[in-house]
Amino acid sequence: MDRECKDSIYQKKLKLADDSFSAKEYLDAITLYNELFSYLNQDYRNDLGELNRKLADCYYALEDWTQARKFYEHVLDYTDKNAAVFSRLASLYYAYDIEKAIPYYKASLSLKANEANLGNLCLSVLKSDKYDQAKIKEEIERAVNFIRPYVVGRQRPYEEIKREKLPGEKLNIGYLSSDFYAHAMMEFILPLLEHHDQESFNFTLYSCNKKNDATTERIKATGIRFTDVSDRTGAQIARRIYNDRIDILVDLGGHTHACRVNALFFTPAPIQMQYLGFVNTLGMKEVDYIWADEFVIPREKAALYTEKPFYLKSGMHCFDFNFPAQNIPAAKALPLLKNGYLTFGSFNDMSKISYSTLDLWAALLHRVDHAKLLIYRTKDLGPDKKDWFVREFQKRGIGKERLILSNEKFASMFSAYSLADIGLDPTPYGGLTITIEQAYMGLPTITLVGEGMQSRGSAAVNRALHLEEELNASSKEAYISKAAALANDIVKLNAIHEGLRNNLVNSTLFTEGQRFAQEVEEGYRRIWTEYIES
Repeated sequence: MDRECKDSIYQKKLKLADDSFSAKEYLDAITLYNELFSYLNQDYRNDLGELNRKLADCYYALEDWTQARKFYEHVLDYTDKNAAVFSRLASLYYAYDIEKAIPYYKASLSLKANEANLGNLCLSVLKSDKYDQAKIKEEIERAVNFIRPYVVGRQRPYEEIKREKLPGEKLNIGYLSSDFYAHAMMEFILPLLEHHDQESFNFTLYSCNKKNDATTERIKATGIRFTDVSDRTGAQIARRIYNDRIDILVDLGGHTHACRVNALFFTPAPIQMQYLGFVNTLGMKEVDYIWADEFVIPREKAALYTEKPFYLKSGMHCFDFNFPAQNIPAAKALPLLKNGYLTFGSFNDMSKISYSTLDLWAALLHRVDHAKLLIYRTKDLGPDKKDWFVREFQKRGIGKERLILSNEKFASMFSAYSLADIGLDPTPYGGLTITIEQAYMGLPTITLVGEGMQSRGSAAVNRALHLEEELNASSKEAYISKAAALANDIVKLNAIHEGLRNNLVNSTLFTEGQRFAQEVEEGYRRIWTEYIES
């Protein structure tokens, strides 16, 4: 067959494959794309790269992540200039292997200044066990400094104008978030908003998301000004904030999902802060403060954050469910009483389970040979991920029979927590909301207290529960020893289990909303005075 005829057949079959949409047609397209390789030799490098990309896209659409990863990586044999391929590979590895995801995110970001990739890269760095806090700060600052000129462009940041306040004039406080709905972040923000002193401050909420539900209505019921900026760019949001003469702007999302933290590049407010949404430094010189307490950011570690810690003496966490607590099922008896064996459980996002976490949990299972490990997640725990866990634990000497890999769906996520006797926190990025939810169901969480904020959330919860001695570990050996000790003391475990819900709802996490709001407001006054006097 001459080359011209071969090229013609190739183009016709390529067109036929490209017209596919349904699952069956994706499979038909895969067959055709594979057949097309026979028409090409290594002289057709661009075409070979495109065929591999098209195959990868088909497998991605079919949610066959293993094959998708394989063919996207084949694309890199032919080009290293496709930002979208690097980005897709990074997202595919995000829940499997953070250490592989990070260089792909970096490569994608270097080719295209994409803010979503900036956020994903920063989150991946927090979840990697290769970075201490100094290195986290360095990596995030480097990425932020790279993307800043692409975001700001030719627009200059707003000139700082010293804003004097007349006697009795209120401070204008703004909160920027994409999570003013039934989102975990709101469970920490609701106690603040519902106890704010609106007689002494003007508050404005800038919502970057059109989602509206019962939680949104609960927020609006506070009477705080609610402004929808979801259809605006970061620059446009900054203009709105500047025109509203906001004195102190607090970002609640940071480098996560649909947030507009890029608005802070334009410095629309004289004082800019961030709280909790990202649980580490944003690496932005434009952000002045990060909310903290002396446990989550010890004073001797303050220099390891780009922002200055905004210390809250009584703690930086206050919590309230954003749905009626009566909708949560009652805590059940310890499952070991029915199962005849103890179950350690992990309920955090798959991307938090680092290789060091796997090492830690395998060592624990070797120490407590009568226990099993439950890894539960409704998302990202398909057959390929389950097989991956089995292989990884087998490498560490733990057989498949010691693992319970479940993505069973329940009417309430809280029901899943009743499947385990002792919760295990991943490292270095531990839990916070999930640790609170587990405690509400009587499930205590063993955690390794790390250096950065992302490693200290569960430990802060355990401190509020006065269970730090039993549950907080300062080393990997202590983590294993404390988990093993609790697993072998059923009387103590049962006592903790039975009292945990009552302990939690009577802790400062649930009872100090008014105190929390007052302390935050006192802090606002203090830093405003410092700003005026500086």
